[in-house]
Amino acid sequence: MDLFNQPWKVFIVEAFLFSLTLFLGIATAFKIKSVLEIEKIILPPISFWNFIISFAVATLFILFIVYWAKFKEGKKIFFKILFVLAVFLGGLFCLEAWLPEPASFLIILLLIFWWWQKSIVFNQNILIILGLAGLGSVLGLSISPFLVMLLLGIFSIYDFIAVYKTKHMIKMAKAMIESRAILGLVIPLDVFGFGESLEKIQPGGEFLILGGGDVVFSLLFCVSLIPFGILNSLIVAFFSLVGLFVSFYFFIQQKTRQPIPALPPIALFSIIGYLLTLIIR
Repeated sequence: MDLFNQPWKVFIVEAFLFSLTLFLGIATAFKIKSVLEIEKIILPPISFWNFIISFAVATLFILFIVYWAKFKEGKKIFFKILFVLAVFLGGLFCLEAWLPEPASFLIILLLIFWWWQKSIVFNQNILIILGLAGLGSVLGLSISPFLVMLLLGIFSIYDFIAVYKTKHMIKMAKAMIESRAILGLVIPLDVFGFGESLEKIQPGGEFLILGGGDVVFSLLFCVSLIPFGILNSLIVAFFSLVGLFVSFYFFIQQKTRQPIPALPPIALFSIIGYLLTLIIR
């Protein structure tokens, strides 16, 4: 079965996973915000330069590992550790909003142990959804909608350059696929694909990968609007989904399947959704 034979079935799965992450993140952020208000805790705001510098340092470090690390097994271990740290921290944030301790801690540990012992598409996606929802909910409460809009514009340009010009984004994605520790949603061609081993995932193969950054930026935007009303967050989530559809449409229109920057269409429609909230607010 090929993606181009039944593309809209694949998009339904992709849209479901994307929407599930956004809605779980929004709900988690709303719950965390309520707790913070009761306990009178104010999260320190994230500045533009703090975000940019942190992203640049992390990206350069990963690129150093990808391009200059000589041991292939060492790269695999690095990306597995990076994956575990990201999903553990984010997943713990998400689960602790809904479950008492130590249940949240034990559940995320069991999920990671399951993934480590037998990594399949299903447990990969569960961990990524929990991780992105948790990280996006906490960070989104510390950032302003205007700053997210600015970052979306900057990183859309970066995404375009990183995929089509320098191509280092593709190199990083291949390294993660080879390590079986993918920081993104893995979309199979049918529901049976959720039980497939990550060993079967190959660049250009029978799985579609949506990068975690494409999802988390949408979530940051949605969460940053929670102080202005949950409806605003849901409007931006809907427009983000429209942007995902546009990105997918461009992807399937290719004669030869090649990676494309998914963030620009998602960012554009998310911003349109945000501007609409300003009008109806």
